[in-house]
Parts: sequence; C-alpha cells; structure tokens
Amino acid sequence: MAFLISQSTNYQVYLKAFHQFGRLTSAVDTVIDSPEISRIHGIIEWIDAGWYIRDISKNGIWLNNQPITANSLQPLSLHDTISFANRRDITFVVENLDKPCDALVPMSSSEPDDSKTYKPILLQQYHFLPSETSPELIIYYDVSEKQWYCENLSESSVHKIEDGEMLEFSHSMWQLMKGVDQTVNETVAINENVDADLCYVFNISQDEELTELTLKNRNGDIDCDTRTHHYLTALLARYKGQDRLNSLPADLQGWRSIEQLTKDIGLSESHVNIQIHRARKQISDKLLSAGICEPLLIERKRGRVRLAATNFKVFKGQALELDSTSI
Repeated sequence: MAFLISQSTNYQVYLKAFHQFGRLTSAVDTVIDSPEISRIHGIIEWIDAGWYIRDISKNGIWLNNQPITANSLQPLSLHDTISFANRRDITFVVENLDKPCDALVPMSSSEPDDSKTYKPILLQQYHFLPSETSPELIIYYDVSEKQWYCENLSESSVHKIEDGEMLEFSHSMWQLMKGVDQTVNETVAINENVDADLCYVFNISQDEELTELTLKNRNGDIDCDTRTHHYLTALLARYKGQDRLNSLPADLQGWRSIEQLTKDIGLSESHVNIQIHRARKQISDKLLSAGICEPLLIERKRGRVRLAATNFKVFKGQALELDSTSI
C-alpha cells in the first residue's frame, strides 16, 4: 500500500487512489493546518499503474527541491521528497508506491503499555479480526452491493462501514480507508457469469458425520476439503432443492431461520453464526485464489439465511441425492 512519511514527525500518510492535501478539513484526505497551505493544495493520484502529484495551490509544491508546474501531472518515484509551500516542516518522503487498496489503518492502542507497531491490514473479501481462531469482529465485502460490512460477534450486530469509520478490536483502534477509486475499480471485481459455470458438489458420508465440498467449472476442480461448516452449507442446498421441488418462486427458495438451523444441526446460534462466516470465507478465499469472484455463498436477511448458489449437487454415501439442474 502506497504511503508517505513526514520528515518532521515520522507520521505515515497512506494514499487513496485520489488523495487530496490541504487546509479544508471537510474536503481533503490529509489536513495540513498552516496559513501558507491552500484549502485544497495538491493531489496525489493513481493513473495507469503509476502515482502522480499535481499542484493546484497558490504557494506551490516542491518535488526534490524543485517547484513543479501548476496543474500538471508529475510522476512520483521512491524516496522523492514533497514539500508543500516549500516548507521544510511540511515535507514528506515517498516510501511506498504499491497500487491503492482498501485497508484498515492503525490509529491507536487502548493499552497504556502497548509499544507494538501495527501495520495496515490490506483488505481482501473476508477477515476474522484479530484472528480466525479468536475473532471479535468479522469484516467482509459484499460484491453484489459493493459495500463493506462489519459484524460484532459479542453484540451479534451487523452494519455497513464507510470510508473513515473507526473500528475497535484487540484493544486497538483502526480506521477503514477506502483507497480504491470506486468510480474506476472496485475492491473486488465481479464476473457476472461465473455462477452459471460454477457447480458446488457436496459429498456427505452415510452417517452424515463428514462432508466434503468440491467446486467444479470448465477450468477444473477446486478441492475445499472436509470441513464441519460444509454440512451446514449442504443443508442449505437441501432446503433450496426442497423448495424448488415444491415450485416456490425463485426469490423465496431456500430461506430458513437461524432458529431452524440450530435445531437441525444441533448447535448454538453463536456457533452456527461462526460456521456461516467460516463457510463464506473459505469459499471466497478459494475462488479468489483461482481468479474467480462471486457474491457471498450464504445470503442473510433479518434472521434468515439461504444458499446463494443456484448450481449444486448433493451426494450421500456416493449416491446422488440432489441435482439442482434436474429439478
């Protein structure tokens, strides 16, 4: 992730794809509070796989001790120095020129003796924070809505999170920075035709103790191994298949309450909730590693869930139990 470092304070400035500097707090991404600085003084932006700086101020920007031409794009290189209004105390060094991305940027720790240095968390599609084994928050990106969501596991609450919003986990504060220019490129690109080609194949053991999942498409198989959460997903596939057989409208097929899931699986609501997230995360990670991006595997709406996939098969003890293409 691209960032600058202040020569005077060592403060790191992480760059958005279109990043504005200036005095006008309500309009800029990095505030520089000094009378020589214009309301919007300069812009650093990502164009055609490179970073550029542009001066739109009255008092100028100096790049490597040389004033740059106003309103013209100047390419940036590693270790360049950028001085606003030719002030030595408002000088930054270019430390990283990676492409922009959405990230959680560390702000502070609530632990008084915490001297650890935190790095930004570069966001993919799904994150258990601070760790997958002991999650406090779950952050995920819904490619259908083009929106980040956060679920607080202790409060069982889900809400949209926006650029600049603060989140707390593991006694530390983090800020969501939507570094990607949403008008040009989404955080995660979606292939609208993937679902028609991708088939979810569940293989449940005869005693229903073990469930394997394989994803099949024209390019081959993606092995998702044997996981506890695959049984929950297979159960959602069964629900959807039953509703198709009963000729329910497509928008009603497969929806079941969390309460019913807890009864059918024999797990607590909190455990079912974690399994839903583990299933979503594993599949999104597997697909992204194969260059495929789909909407979330399991849909949720007001205490109900359903399988989002439309193409699936369920085997039990190697015998075909359900094939969505033949219903």
